[in-house]
Order: sequence, then C-alpha cells, then structure tokens
Amino acid sequence: MNRTTYSLFLLPAFLIGFGGTAAADSKCSDVNIQVTNEYRDPVNKAKVDIKVVDFKYWDKEDDKWRNEWTDNKRIDPDQTETWNKNLAKVGGEPGTKIKVYYKYSQAGGGWSTKHSKLSNAFKCVDGTPVSIVVN
Repeated sequence: MNRTTYSLFLLPAFLIGFGGTAAADSKCSDVNIQVTNEYRDPVNKAKVDIKVVDFKYWDKEDDKWRNEWTDNKRIDPDQTETWNKNLAKVGGEPGTKIKVYYKYSQAGGGWSTKHSKLSNAFKCVDGTPVSIVVN
C-alpha cells in the first residue's frame, strides 16, 4: 500500500475518532435550570428567601461532578428563577444531574450555611429544561 492510499484510510478514521467525542459533548450547550423556592425555615416553618450560590453537574461518562459558575440570585418565596447554562462536558447520554447549592435567609438575620438540592437524572440535549424545587 502506498503512502497516498494509506493516508486516505487514516484521515476518515482520525476525523471520526475525534468528531464523535466533540459531537457528544456539544449537545448540552443550552440548558434552562429553573429553581423554585418553596423552602421553609426549619425552626419557625415560615417561608423565606433563598440565595442560589453555586451549581454542579454530574458527568456520568467521566464519573465526576463538574462546577458551573453562577451569579448569586436571591429568590423570593414561591418564585422561580432561571439560569441558561452550557454544560460543556456532557451531552446526549442519560444520567446527567444538576446540584443546586443555596443558602436561606435566617429569622435572626443573615444567611445560613450552604445546603444543596439534587435534580432528577435526565438526558441532556440542547433546549432541555431542568426544574429543581428547593423545599
């Protein structure tokens, strides 16, 4: 087999090998994470504000949590805020989860320590809405 023929066989294999991974990981670039505040203070059971301080998402393929930057949005009781995120390392495979980290407004003033709420597992593709109720 000459060099030209050999190159013709290798080029498609090379492109397919790298193209498959890029295509799979690029399918989760437009995710709307909707966080609804139904949280009640654990002491007095009153509805209180929460502040979302962080997101992580589960990359099942690589078996690890990945960080996703967020601004610290305050959510009033019974209200919903939405973040549009690009979960760049996942896409197309089932088993993706999102963990929202939040703090709640304490009766005596100030914010609590950090708590978390986990979404249900889902198949992440562009346009996926993910609802998480903090309660």
